[in-house]
Amino acid sequence: MKWITNILLAITLLGLDWNIANAADEHRYISIRNTDSMWTQGVCSLAFRLDNGGAGEFSNLSITLQLRDKAGNALSEGILIVPPFGDSDATRSVDAATEFSCETVENASAIAITQAVEQRGNNTLVKLPLSTFDPQRYQPLKIVLSDNP
Repeated sequence: MKWITNILLAITLLGLDWNIANAADEHRYISIRNTDSMWTQGVCSLAFRLDNGGAGEFSNLSITLQLRDKAGNALSEGILIVPPFGDSDATRSVDAATEFSCETVENASAIAITQAVEQRGNNTLVKLPLSTFDPQRYQPLKIVLSDNP
């Protein structure tokens, strides 16, 4: 009888551990913004800043990005490779970049996140829900030249 109690206790604890891990995954969050685009050796590089808001660590990510035109049609697709981040306040954000043809970037009006996969510590690939992401519209301040000090 005691071994049945021990087995039930172990199953209960494993179930609680699994539920706690799932609850932690549900609260993870990534703010993402396209911070820059630049021409580099014949291709255009798109730079992104990702921030977890101080809530949750992320392992290696592969984020599938799709450049779309004004009508919402796909122009090109690429992968944004993101190193681990968010294990402390000092590493809560990370910068990453990917490349597309400059012609495609010039004709694009939007970037869609179509898939995100996280490589966990045991090399297991886990597809993240797109609701993990909070896209931010980033518009830098205009720089002007002025003779006035």
